[in-house]
Amino acid sequence: MNSFTESSQIPTVDIIFITFNRLYYTKKTLPVLLVSCNYPFHVQIVDNGTTDGTVEYLQKLSHPRIERVIYNKKNEGLVKPTKQFWKDSHSELVGKIDNDILVPKGWIEKLVDAHQKIPQLGVVGFCHFRKEDFDKFVVMKKVEIINGVYIRKQPWIGGNYLLKRDMVLRFTGYTQSRKLLQKRILYGFNKYQEKLAEQGYIHGYLCNKEKELYLWEHLDDPRHPHFHMNRSEERRVGKECRSRW
Repeated sequence: MNSFTESSQIPTVDIIFITFNRLYYTKKTLPVLLVSCNYPFHVQIVDNGTTDGTVEYLQKLSHPRIERVIYNKKNEGLVKPTKQFWKDSHSELVGKIDNDILVPKGWIEKLVDAHQKIPQLGVVGFCHFRKEDFDKFVVMKKVEIINGVYIRKQPWIGGNYLLKRDMVLRFTGYTQSRKLLQKRILYGFNKYQEKLAEQGYIHGYLCNKEKELYLWEHLDDPRHPHFHMNRSEERRVGKECRSRW
């Protein structure tokens, strides 16, 4: 297992932030991300060939935490940019935040603390579900305390996380989810987390001392006040509604 805590009391952190259109979300989430923590961290932004003004918006940004902005000519998906980011980073901890996720204050400090206290911790993050989506009392019964860290262990978690860079460099196998004859045979990041678990790593959602899940704000949820439906989605929903009648 990684032992970075023996050599560094303040592990370095890099975050990747990938955009593909949805400028309306990026304008709300990226500024919040950049000022979300007092903990030192840097952000690498990767634009996947957007056409909605995101590129122009990013070109005007200037912030000391933005280490680099990459402009891809086409949509490279999530896996390729993420694996390249893991390779290029020199930080001990690396993570990803989607552009529809609004992060809370101090989130990095909490996740770094968990990694420092749990050497075998693999992929850890906050939960992206809303409070009404789960029974908190059921969750509380399954929360474990490991070296003073309250965590709801999972086989895998969602795509917003912090993990040890040393781990992903040693254990490869993160591949794009795909289908064969309409049957999904690879599950991308979820499948990769399963492989890491086979090596002894544990994953999970972080909780507070009351055993309540820490939560992200997922803007791309129709129940969120900042949810936005673009024109193509409006046309698709409209067609579905008309077909029912």
